[in-house]
Amino acid sequence: MSDQKTINIIGWGLAGATLAWQLFKRKVPFQVYDNGVNFSSRVAAGLVNPIVFKRLTKSWKADILLPFAKDFYSEIEEITSFQFLSNRSIARVFASVEEQNNWASLSGDERFASYLSEIDELNESLIQAPFGIGRVITIGNLDVNAFLDRSKDNLIEQGVTFINRPFNSKMIDQDEYVFCEGYKIIQNPFFGYIPMKPTHGDVLTIRSDQLRIEDIVNKNMFILPLGDGLYRVGATYNWDKLEPEPTIEGKDELIDKLRSFTTFPFEVIQHDAGIRPTVSDRRPFLGTHPKNKKLHVFNGLGTKGVMIAPFYAEQMANYLCLGKVIDEDVDVRRFDKFYPS
Repeated sequence: MSDQKTINIIGWGLAGATLAWQLFKRKVPFQVYDNGVNFSSRVAAGLVNPIVFKRLTKSWKADILLPFAKDFYSEIEEITSFQFLSNRSIARVFASVEEQNNWASLSGDERFASYLSEIDELNESLIQAPFGIGRVITIGNLDVNAFLDRSKDNLIEQGVTFINRPFNSKMIDQDEYVFCEGYKIIQNPFFGYIPMKPTHGDVLTIRSDQLRIEDIVNKNMFILPLGDGLYRVGATYNWDKLEPEPTIEGKDELIDKLRSFTTFPFEVIQHDAGIRPTVSDRRPFLGTHPKNKKLHVFNGLGTKGVMIAPFYAEQMANYLCLGKVIDEDVDVRRFDKFYPS
């Protein structure tokens, strides 16, 4: 890339923010188009979970992505003087003796030793856990809204330009452009050919004066402590709805799930929804447009976005600035066959 060109980041969610920090560290000129709306990052609980509970396996590339994410966010915490990570464990409430036995077997496996605790009990009688729990050792969750807002404020102080309006494709000139628009990429005139499978999700914020937990609790849903008697609970998965609007069906589903294994009274005080940017193979995609070599994309972070974004933001920055190769399994070129000829 020519030193005279400015990189334009289109979108200010996790992808845009992590890429911005990587470009900033490399002293590469860039500016950000932020229209103030990101319907996935802004409502995300920000959980960092290296375990797939359904199959009780490690998440894709967890051994690489998790430590990298921890170091990255810790570095930004130092720069901004703000703590974004909760550094909590995730308490998995077992649904059966079989799950309990499988966990016990894996917790003694050296491949899982750094992630899984031994079987324990949950010190909260208002959450029913007759088969016990196992704790996932992780960095907890990222306060995504604080991360986005503090990062923006800090970068502006350092002279980075933020353009607070939607980007229009007619604005394209000789500079470089990286589209980090989340699920809105399906409407992008350049990258709309990518087989995106956006996923709608409802989340609730509840208040309970009786519940007292410090861990993040998971049993087919999550309960995330926010402080002052507030908890975030979620999330639903709906592949049919493509607008980030809360649904009555999603709210009812979450309340039913919560009441299926808890006995504490609660009040719903907020109902949000977002659209996750996922693709059929559940991998992010980054790289360059098949025809226009000044147009790039960094997207598809999906449900594991907080853990995935830092590592691949660095890879994207190295690709843009140094011409380094992008990993084959995340290269956007795997979708070239869908590009209209």
